[in-house]
Amino acid sequence: MVSSKPKRDGGFLNLFQFTAYVFFVILGFYLAFLVRFDMNPALENIQPFYDCISYIILSSLVVFYIYDIVSISKESLYENALTVIIALFLIDIFTVAIVFFARGFAFPRSVFILGFIIQFALILFLKMLIIYIVEKNKKEKHILLIVSDDQKTNLINENFLRKKIKNNYIKCIYSSPNNDINKLIDDVEEVYIDSKIPKEEKMELLEYCLLNNKVTYVIPGIFEISLANAEITQVNDILLLKFEQLGLSFEQKIVKRLMDILISLIALVVTLPLMLLISLIIKLYDGGSVFYKQERVTENNKVFELYKFRTMIVDAEKYTGPVLATENDPRITPVGRFLRATRLDELPQFINVLKGDMSVVGPRPERPCFVEKFNDEIEEFKYRTFVKAGITGLAQVLGRYSTDPANKAKFDLLYIKNYSLLLDIKIIFNTLKIIFMKESAAGVKGDENGENLKKDILKDLDICSYAEIAAMKEK
Repeated sequence: MVSSKPKRDGGFLNLFQFTAYVFFVILGFYLAFLVRFDMNPALENIQPFYDCISYIILSSLVVFYIYDIVSISKESLYENALTVIIALFLIDIFTVAIVFFARGFAFPRSVFILGFIIQFALILFLKMLIIYIVEKNKKEKHILLIVSDDQKTNLINENFLRKKIKNNYIKCIYSSPNNDINKLIDDVEEVYIDSKIPKEEKMELLEYCLLNNKVTYVIPGIFEISLANAEITQVNDILLLKFEQLGLSFEQKIVKRLMDILISLIALVVTLPLMLLISLIIKLYDGGSVFYKQERVTENNKVFELYKFRTMIVDAEKYTGPVLATENDPRITPVGRFLRATRLDELPQFINVLKGDMSVVGPRPERPCFVEKFNDEIEEFKYRTFVKAGITGLAQVLGRYSTDPANKAKFDLLYIKNYSLLLDIKIIFNTLKIIFMKESAAGVKGDENGENLKKDILKDLDICSYAEIAAMKEK
């Protein structure tokens, strides 16, 4: 989502998908006209469609690009279906606007409904078929995870392991470059290196992997993220990498602020009836305050009061003090649980955006007590305040609510490093999809199965010698 660099693999498949999905959009509308007009639409009925085909193709390309419709990394039927539904809904909105300005409302409503159903069925079927074929034909890979010896590694987590264990043979070893690790690297196709490994050891491992032509993945720290999209330049015959300063330029800040004002004004006007209804429901439930104000930290470590609809019982932290919400937190009211699941509790933050405390897109603002704690524990965390805090951000789109602060900080730093207006637009549109995904709004989750999976991996692998692994492979 962040990088626009071409990939070596999958270029033809991506082009095929893009072409097929755009074709299905046009085909869906055409078939809908045939069904609506008994297989023989009169020219005056279908001509507006012919006139607007080029605009429909253009809007389809833009929307499909924003939602990365060709991605096959998500295997979930629900997530793929949701992506297709939202993308087609936006394409239909653009088509309505195009037809209105071009020829008036010449499309019958039934054409949009039938067209949507046909487009959805064709695109989702092809997408899931491609995912099935790709997964079915994946060859077993031997993968080596090289992790830090404190066991607090990003690689040993449930989601990563469940994804990589499928059709693969995974081994793990604690770091410290030596001949045993080199032998292990020789026998695998892919190597994953944890960010917590000391830089000197990491460089030795990378050098060996590159020399031996191994596909290598590194969980990035501040140094690796700084290298992302660095400009290559030279002075005479000296090759240099230019690192731009973190944060936004003056021009970028002006454009971003104008976009924030426009979006927040539209959002507040459009959602005003809904916000009044939510306020009434919260008040009727327990008679407590409708809004919840809490100190948060934004750009340049400025502290401000963030507004939210109250989702917890009155005085929820009176006895516990500041604590993160958990998935089944008893302090959350039934009304609050619904508001959190739908992200409607965040609507008052558009007032913060209008005031200039926040932006629509940026790192989520943390409370001062947590900022102080995380600044000491997480190397990348302190850089989050180089831009304004946001209602949504890259960490919310690519991660989950339960993603740990260290990995959220990496996403936020990557956002700051790669900031562009286009990236903001992509994040805003993808946030629409995240709203409908339950896991993105859950609290901090303790997963017993995930912990057991970690223990099994570590228990078996941290003591494996090269000879034991070789013996297992022979079996």
